Amino acid sequence: MVFGEDLLENVRLLADIVDHIEIVLFYTPTLHNIPGLQEARILKKIGAQENVTFTVHLPDSLEIASQDRRRREESVQLAREIFLKMAEFDPRHYILHIPFSPPTLVPIPGLYFTTGYKQEWGEWTKRALESLQKLDGALGKNKKILVENINYSPSFLEPFWENGFCELCLDLGHLILGQEKVMDLIKQYLDVTQEIHLHGVKGYREHLSLSVLPTDLVHKWLKYLLTTSFKGVINLEVFSPRDLEESMDIVLETFSPAARG
Repeated sequence: MVFGEDLLENVRLLADIVDHIEIVLFYTPTLHNIPGLQEARILKKIGAQENVTFTVHLPDSLEIASQDRRRREESVQLAREIFLKMAEFDPRHYILHIPFSPPTLVPIPGLYFTTGYKQEWGEWTKRALESLQKLDGALGKNKKILVENINYSPSFLEPFWENGFCELCLDLGHLILGQEKVMDLIKQYLDVTQEIHLHGVKGYREHLSLSVLPTDLVHKWLKYLLTTSFKGVINLEVFSPRDLEESMDIVLETFSPAARG
């Protein structure tokens, strides 16, 4: 949501600037922005007219690996309902957070995991696999869920794509917040990565303009993706017109003939 709170207006304006748009959904018991059938048809029409593709980011409130069975079941059911509502819209991917700790959008100190107690993570993995299997059965044959690294290392997500239920959305900003080696993990997981989230990070603030990061570092990541012929999506996950404009300038500078040498 870069240009205000109206979903359709955002998409219309973004379609003149980018060629792929992430539809970020939210859901609470009293408020949500999940499109109805008519909205989904309009979104599809805009995409066709402007040659724009879409990703749907499922609500962060979903907890498909919760220790509470009722919470897991409610999360799976809501995801299924979204799949049905968005089927005609035909998004490229669905992106899913799988919280280990209580849902958090920011890896705050002490809540970013690179290692964990084997039993705790094993039980979390088992619960998530059971839910992912149910969700996989509710999707069309050519659709994929992308699981996103949030406040933990992508290594914890490996069992999910190894079982064939998903692929990876690699969020580089979350790696920075977790003080991980970004380039090493890009190389390690490139084969299973279908979408990359790129945004600026300063302290524990994220989703900022790329201008807050060292430009040469951003160029290094992007040039690597270019040389490897990465076929997925690079999503500038920022939420203001200025942050988007500044970030676009840095990306386009990277891919200019002069920068490519």
